[in-house]
Amino acid sequence: MTANDATPLLMRRTLSHLATKAMAGQKRTRDGQVKSTDATAQAAIEPPIADPTPPCSQPQLPCSKSSSAQTPTQETAQTKHPKPTNATASTHPKPAPSNPTHQKLPRLPPNTKICKRPLLHPSPAPPFSSALSPKTIYITPSTPFVPALKRIRALLAQIAHREEDAALQPLYGNKARSAGALSNRLVERHIADACVGGGKEGGREKVFLKASGRAIPRALEVGVEMQAEGCGVRVEMGSVRAVDDVEIVAGVEAGDEDIPETRLRNVSCVTVSIWAK
Repeated sequence: MTANDATPLLMRRTLSHLATKAMAGQKRTRDGQVKSTDATAQAAIEPPIADPTPPCSQPQLPCSKSSSAQTPTQETAQTKHPKPTNATASTHPKPAPSNPTHQKLPRLPPNTKICKRPLLHPSPAPPFSSALSPKTIYITPSTPFVPALKRIRALLAQIAHREEDAALQPLYGNKARSAGALSNRLVERHIADACVGGGKEGGREKVFLKASGRAIPRALEVGVEMQAEGCGVRVEMGSVRAVDDVEIVAGVEAGDEDIPETRLRNVSCVTVSIWAK
């Protein structure tokens, strides 16, 4: 064997030795084949990711994480349901608020003060008056609780007594009526029958409690107590306008503003109706 023939043989042996040494650390199957690595197996198992860009369109530039993760299904849903524009929203006017805010009164100059007038109301009817005169009791913040209950009980007792007398008196057959005169009992009965819608609840005459401002809690307390005693109670709320006087205080510097003589303000009020069941 010559030197020229020994050189290729030596090279083949060297390459075979290097290949055997490189493949010695790899895992093999029972057939002797080299196992594939995890990266190669995972790449073979996972399907290729589809391009989110639909055909015949330009790719969208990713502006954030949410926009880059958007799928074609979401893009189709946004195309079917577009957001309303400002022109569409302006065609539907906003509804007005259910509770309109009241305008505040202007501030008065520092050289003035307000003097409140008492609320005007008719004088209360006597307890022995007819059913045409409503029995009204006006409650103030200083009204005693027990005396107010006694007044209501007395009025309800007079109403019950008057209704009993009117029921016992026959409608016809009165001897005094033939002479052209009418008795008090007959008149009371006719008045009670005619006032079904005025001062009556279920055919019974009522007693009214009226209060405003700080006296409203006291009127409600009286109504709750009468309801506990077995009487019918109904509460009505509202507001009234009061007139206040504007007076100028002496010794205070006055400005050039015009000062009104009177001023109107709204006061909350409540009416408690009480009747015997």
